Amino acid sequence: MSLFSKPPRKSAATGTTPLTAKQRALLEEEQRVKAEMERCTRLVEDAPQRAEKIRREQREELLRRAAMTHKGMGSVRIIDPRGILEVNVGAPAQQKRLRAERRQGRLMFFVLLLALAGAILYLYYTVTRG
Repeated sequence: MSLFSKPPRKSAATGTTPLTAKQRALLEEEQRVKAEMERCTRLVEDAPQRAEKIRREQREELLRRAAMTHKGMGSVRIIDPRGILEVNVGAPAQQKRLRAERRQGRLMFFVLLLALAGAILYLYYTVTRG
């Protein structure tokens, strides 16, 4: 063998050369990327149907929850989700008083306060003049 001679070449039948191994690796990589692209394309195409299905299921769930009723004090009413925590307390949850009720309460307070002041003044004058 001479110093400048080429190394013996492997034949395709006996083994793989680095070039063919690289080609095979590239082909496998290309197939993997194509499969991933197809999967992503299908996902993008199916996204509107999936979103519509999710919206429909959420709407149905809201309607199902809104339709849940129970009988309380002889009347049928929709369940108030805010009252769920007070179920174990035993006493019904207090509802916010209306503006008219608050105004009436203030008026009653001042009337009673004036009556008390009148009674005190009456007692004061009857005790001091008597």
